[in-house]
Amino acid sequence: MMQPSGPGKFAKRTDRQGIKRLPDAAYGEQKEFQEQQQGAPMARSNQPQPTANPMAGIVPLNTPTQRPDEPVTTGVDIGPGAGREILGIKSPIDNQLQDLSKLSKYMPLFMQYADSPQSTGTMKAFVKYLRSQSE
Repeated sequence: MMQPSGPGKFAKRTDRQGIKRLPDAAYGEQKEFQEQQQGAPMARSNQPQPTANPMAGIVPLNTPTQRPDEPVTTGVDIGPGAGREILGIKSPIDNQLQDLSKLSKYMPLFMQYADSPQSTGTMKAFVKYLRSQSE
């Protein structure tokens, strides 16, 4: 039976050994054992394998358009063509409105703290800003 390869500097290639024979093989077992050894994959060659070209899908800037009927402003919120919604990107205003709606339920607490003597000028300005945005 073949010993496994050792770690680090004790490592040995186990795929370059010759075909072994079983000492006490039963009828047909020797042939089956040798066939299994011959069918095992051998070591790969050290020659580098060709890889896919990473530049294959890139279209050069000087190439004629592949979408002649689409305006160049498609994906932008100005000019002809679909706006930002075609890209699935929310506008900063949408994000701000969503944030304000979440903060609105805490507005009574914010106002109470802003009116307290422990409040800072920054907190008062923040509450003033939130109130101006929600009106």
